[in-house]
Amino acid sequence: MILLGTLVLQDTPRGTPVIKHLALTGLALTVAAMATGLVAAASASTPQRALAAPVCLDATNSRADNTNVRLWSCLNHPNQKWVIRDGQIIVADTLASNPVCLDATNSRADNTNVRLWSCLNHPNQKWVIRDGQIIVADTLASNPVCLDATNSRADNTNVRLWSCLNHPNQKWVIRDGQIIVADTFA
Repeated sequence: MILLGTLVLQDTPRGTPVIKHLALTGLALTVAAMATGLVAAASASTPQRALAAPVCLDATNSRADNTNVRLWSCLNHPNQKWVIRDGQIIVADTLASNPVCLDATNSRADNTNVRLWSCLNHPNQKWVIRDGQIIVADTLASNPVCLDATNSRADNTNVRLWSCLNHPNQKWVIRDGQIIVADTFA
């Protein structure tokens, strides 16, 4: 395990922490680009996202059961601070009293909203982080289901479940207790 800010990350099955893997990949790409001195122009067939403020997983101002989890511009706010412990993703400011967890609900269907729920150590609240994806643990064996940012990065967008497709909507970076949509992280 690795302690990162207020966040504990578990090692991946290969033994390499996710955040370390992402950092080394980014460093390698940066060094390679600098060594060649080349900057490739974006192809017309490859849509490019303009860099904006990072977008975070946000618990909103409510900690009530069944509250939808949303995207919001990263503000380093308590709504955006999470702790990962024993496979659960917990709103950090609830640890001392009544922990509240990221919950996949009872459905694993595409387009299902992800919600907050009192931590019950239930399979709906168990997640695995692998290759930048946050996966519902009980789906790993057959049809993995991922935390998905949808196609929008706008504030107040619901976060959903979707079949894992290794898509940018399903890539996340964890930094200083925040869970950030990877394609918004600079």
